[in-house]
Amino acid sequence: MVGDSPSEGKKLLLMGSSAFKDRELPVGVKERIDGAIARGMTILVGEAPGANRIYQDYLNAKGYRNVVVGHAVRLRYNAGNWTDVQYGKDLKERERRMIEDCDSAIVIWMNNSGVIANDLEILKRLGKPTFLYECSSETEHVRAGELDPNRTYDPFYYVKDHYRRLKRSRQ
Repeated sequence: MVGDSPSEGKKLLLMGSSAFKDRELPVGVKERIDGAIARGMTILVGEAPGANRIYQDYLNAKGYRNVVVGHAVRLRYNAGNWTDVQYGKDLKERERRMIEDCDSAIVIWMNNSGVIANDLEILKRLGKPTFLYECSSETEHVRAGELDPNRTYDPFYYVKDHYRRLKRSRQ
């Protein structure tokens, strides 16, 4: 989906696991962000601990200003004093609405986080070009590349989706 281009469209979403504790972004992720900066893309980023804060610190160190920090109830971190937008009233709504608002994404997925797995299924279902950096602190395994449209990232996604739809139909 992403291929050689760092990102596609006008809005790039940066997402990642709160368990990601590295002090620096992986080289492949930095290269794609730098490409988006060179293209003048609007970068959407969250404010949770972990990957989102590292993304923000990187963008702030670069002096990039075309950044929007998405949050739910309250803004917890905004390294560059950028524009902030409340995308929802809870984590799930914020994540879904930020995904809907982007044209492409870069995701750091640590230790098969369930929240990120769900987000990957949404990105895949919506056909959003996505670069995935997948890593494990237990095995130290790393895999990076485009989101695989044939892979199941969250095996329970469709079951959860079924029950969400059922609940909405009963209201």
